[in-house]
Amino acid sequence: MSQLKILIEKLSKSSPEAVNTLNFDSSLFEYLHVVTKVEEKYLETLESNLNKKCIIFLSGSSGDGKSAIINKYISKYSPNYDFHVDATHSFAPQQTSIQALDDSFDKYKNDDKSLVVGINIGIMINYLYDGSETHSDIKKAIQSFLQKQASNEEFHFINFEDYPKFEFSDKQIVVPFVQKILAKITVESESNPFYKAFITDVNADTVSIIHQNFKLLSKLEIQKSIIDLLILVHFKYEQFITARTLMDFVYILLKGPKLLVNQLFEETSNQIIQNIRKEDPILNRTYPLDKFILECSTNKYDEDLNQFINEFNSTCKEPMLSQSEPFTLLRMFFLLRNSVFSNNYHHKFQNCFYSESIHSFIELISNHFNNDSKPIKAFYKELKNAILLYVNKKFPSLVSKNLLMLSYMKGTIIATPIEIREDINKIKNFQYETLTSFPLFLKVNDQEINPLHVTFNMYQLLLSLNSGFRPNKHDRNTIVLFEELIQSILEIATKSKTLSVIKHTSQLDFKYIDDEIEVTKYDI
Repeated sequence: MSQLKILIEKLSKSSPEAVNTLNFDSSLFEYLHVVTKVEEKYLETLESNLNKKCIIFLSGSSGDGKSAIINKYISKYSPNYDFHVDATHSFAPQQTSIQALDDSFDKYKNDDKSLVVGINIGIMINYLYDGSETHSDIKKAIQSFLQKQASNEEFHFINFEDYPKFEFSDKQIVVPFVQKILAKITVESESNPFYKAFITDVNADTVSIIHQNFKLLSKLEIQKSIIDLLILVHFKYEQFITARTLMDFVYILLKGPKLLVNQLFEETSNQIIQNIRKEDPILNRTYPLDKFILECSTNKYDEDLNQFINEFNSTCKEPMLSQSEPFTLLRMFFLLRNSVFSNNYHHKFQNCFYSESIHSFIELISNHFNNDSKPIKAFYKELKNAILLYVNKKFPSLVSKNLLMLSYMKGTIIATPIEIREDINKIKNFQYETLTSFPLFLKVNDQEINPLHVTFNMYQLLLSLNSGFRPNKHDRNTIVLFEELIQSILEIATKSKTLSVIKHTSQLDFKYIDDEIEVTKYDI
C-alpha cells in the first residue's frame, strides 16, 4: 500500500487521530505542529504562575488545536498543574461533561495544584447554567470573561479568537499558520515524513493521483494561490480556519480521485472548499475564456498551448494536463497566474481571473489601522458618489449637482443639496481590532449617523455602484445593510432647509432663512 496515502489519510477529519486527546500519540502531528502566538501566551502563563494557585482556561472553537497545545506541555508541568484537556468529554459513561468539570474543580479546590482546562465557549455557557453552585466563584469568573470584563488574578483566560490566524504584513494579509503547515508537508527533507513516503512510493513504482497532487502542492506558486483563495473566502464568506479544518482541507486536495486543481473547486465534503467553489475561475464569463473552452472542445490546434502543456507534463511522472480538458487547464492557469513558466501561455488569461478589489480593500483596512488619512478621504468620496448614484438611479444627472432625490411624482423631482463627509476625528481615535471590516463614521449635513461596518462584500457593492452596475438578488444581505445607511441619510436630508423642485427644463430652489422662504428659479 502507498506509504504517502497512509499518512495523508491521517489528516482527514474522519480519522481517529483527528482529535488530540490524552491518549493521543503521533510523531506525524508532532512534526506538523506549528508554534503560534496563542501557544506562546499559554506557555508564558504556565511559567508565570508556577508558584501561584490558579485556573487557566484555554478556550477556542472545536478543532482550533487546544488539546494539541495542552498535551504538548503536560509532562513538563504536571508537577504543578492538573489538566482537564477537553471539557466536551467526561471521565465515565454515566457522567456528563458538566459533571466532569465539577469534579475537576472539586479536585482543584482540595489540592495544591493549579488546573488547566481546554474548553469551548458553548461549554462555558452551559456550565453557567448547569454547573454546581459550589463553584459559583468559577462561574462568576467565566461570566466576566464572556462579558469581556476582568476577573480576579486566580483565573486566566486565553482565547484563540484573540490571536487571529490572518495578520497584517506590509499592507497585505498573510496567514503564517497555513504557510508553515503547507511548507512542512511539502518540503524536500529527510525530516519530512510526507516527502520520505513520497520518495519511497516513487522508488517502489506505486505512484497514483495522490503523488501527482503532492507534486502540485509542492509548487510554491500554487501554495501562494491557494492561500490567496483562503484569504478571499475569509473576507467574502467569513470562512474561518481551524487546525482541524486546514488538515482536512489538505487531505481533500491530495487524496484524489481528481487532480488537485479540480479537487480544489469541485469537492463538496469540505467546509472550506464549499466556499472556494464559488470562486471557481471557470465561472467567469469573458470572451477569452469562452473562446478558449470552445477551441479546446473542437480540438483546434494551438502550438503555443501544446508547448506549455508538454513542458508542464515533462515535470511530472505522469501527464497532468491535456488540451481536451479546458476546465482543468483554466484552473491551472489561474493557480499559476502570478508565476513565470514555459512560454507564459497562461498569462493570456490573467485579466480574466485577477481582481484588485480584495487587495485594495485590505490596503484600505491597513490605512485605517495606520491613520493614513489621504486614502481614507478618497474612499469617503467614492462612498458619497455611490450613495448619490444609488438614490438618484432614475435621475443620475442629480449627482453632478450634489442633489439627493427625495421624491418623484408626475414628472416633478423634489431633491435637496446634501453634504456627506467623513468624521475624521472619530476615524483617527477609533481602536481598530478586526481585519475583516471597519466602521463608517459619517456626518450628513453636520449630523452624525450610527456607524455601519464595511465588509468586503459592502466594499465590492460600492465599487460596482460607482462602475454603473446595479445590485441583484445575490447582493440581498449587503443591500439591506446599505439601504439602512441610505434610510439614515434620507431622514436627515428630509429636514433640510433647502429644497429643489425640478420639472422639465426648470428648477426652483426654496431656502428657508430667518422665518422667510427665498425662491430662486433656474433654466436647466
